[in-house]
Amino acid sequence: MYDLSMVRLWGASLLVCALGVASAETPQQEADRLFTEGREALSKNDPKRACELFESAIKLDASATGTMLNLGLCYEQMGKYASSIKWFRKAQSAASENKLTQYEDAAKTHTGAISPKVSILTISLANAASAEVRVDGIPVESVDYGRMEVDSGSHTVTGTAEGKALATQTIEIKEAENKPVTLVFKNEVEIDRGKPRRKLAYIVGGSGGAILIGVAAWGIADKIAYDNADKSDDKTRNRLQHRQHVYNTTLFGVGSAAVIAAGILYFTAPGKERVAEDTAFSPVITPDQVGFAYGRSF
Repeated sequence: MYDLSMVRLWGASLLVCALGVASAETPQQEADRLFTEGREALSKNDPKRACELFESAIKLDASATGTMLNLGLCYEQMGKYASSIKWFRKAQSAASENKLTQYEDAAKTHTGAISPKVSILTISLANAASAEVRVDGIPVESVDYGRMEVDSGSHTVTGTAEGKALATQTIEIKEAENKPVTLVFKNEVEIDRGKPRRKLAYIVGGSGGAILIGVAAWGIADKIAYDNADKSDDKTRNRLQHRQHVYNTTLFGVGSAAVIAAGILYFTAPGKERVAEDTAFSPVITPDQVGFAYGRSF
């Protein structure tokens, strides 16, 4: 026999799942909803929010000519004319392909109106035949160096070329301004800021090692002398033992400290790096202080 309560539970679960599937939006429905919300934001004079909604909608429906037009409108209201004209051009092209005359005419009208307001960067390269250029992190094709349309405001222009240091400029450009930007590429050289510090580490470590070797040799010699001394010769045995406790132990500490300090100097030294050939630098050496306790006896 079937457990009636379990049957009811399964039935309820299936109903919930079915309702969940039925209520889920398709990508097209979501795009339509975002578009509607974007239009509402535009009507409330909130072009920034409208652009965010239209950008989300166009990702779901990349061929929506109406969304392209509205992206042009919201960016135009924000004064971002390069972004605006980009979308109006897309809308005009899409409308022409789909025989949407009204949309095509609207896009063409707006393009003509805002074209004189667009800010232009004219990019040139110095000391490099070719380079990978980016404006605000977005790659720029070499064919667009002569006319790179950007929104007014602050922009960062960077360029990378083989064997050259990174070239970068941050510029401010006004509405309708045509601004030349020259990326000057400097030869890249390898520098080693940590070399003086590592050299000091070798000297300190070598000195510490030499002291430890000397301490060991001295300790062995004194131990042999101590063992060979007449057991009744307390003066000699006490002198050897005192020397080991005081002098050898102290020297052992000094040698150990030098080796530890050398290790710290070496492993904390900066590594090699590549910079522009005229980059000025000066080495800074700041040896770390080391404290420790030790003890030793025969």
